[in-house]
Amino acid sequence: MARIDDYQTTFDLAAREFGERDHDLMAERADVTTRDDGRLEVVFLNRTYLVGGDPVDVIPADDGPEPHLTVKGLVLHYLLAADGTLPRGEWVTFREVPSGDFYWPAFCKRAKDPLVGVFGGNPRQMVEVARQLYDAQPASLGDAGVVVTAFPRVSVALLIYAGDDEFPPEGNLLFDPNVHHYLSTEDVAVLSGMIVYPMLGAARGGASGERK
Repeated sequence: MARIDDYQTTFDLAAREFGERDHDLMAERADVTTRDDGRLEVVFLNRTYLVGGDPVDVIPADDGPEPHLTVKGLVLHYLLAADGTLPRGEWVTFREVPSGDFYWPAFCKRAKDPLVGVFGGNPRQMVEVARQLYDAQPASLGDAGVVVTAFPRVSVALLIYAGDDEFPPEGNLLFDPNVHHYLSTEDVAVLSGMIVYPMLGAARGGASGERK
């Protein structure tokens, strides 16, 4: 398990690179807004963050809680990797993302298996929770499906097959093929967990449903 100093190192490296890059070009490629104060305004999982300053930081645009270092790092990685590639409107599995097989066990443990474990018996609850947390849109996938807009050019589809007397519930998270133009495969796995775990907390009615 990653330690807090690992998260800090990852953030520091990304912040240093952000400070050296052309912010207007990053904003154009990532489809985000540049504010009058020079900060970039990035919507991530239905919450707006401001990126920039000296020293570089990622702060909420509202009065909400300070984001975790993993959130800050992921926002910076999105901006740094963005190359302007438009979504194709198709879906691929995590294993079809470059090097997805290598991270597959971690992806299943972090996102796929918990999603099915909690929502497999109640697929419609997944749709409602995703709508409440992320303003997700229903999708014709599985017995129940939604599309979550993670970043302006990164969307994630969640789907559940309810199962029956012969087969257990199944489900998955799917990605537009453009995802590797904005996030590394490891970051895609991290993002998947960031989407799923608040949903689990919300479904169970616990405080862990609050996003950080």
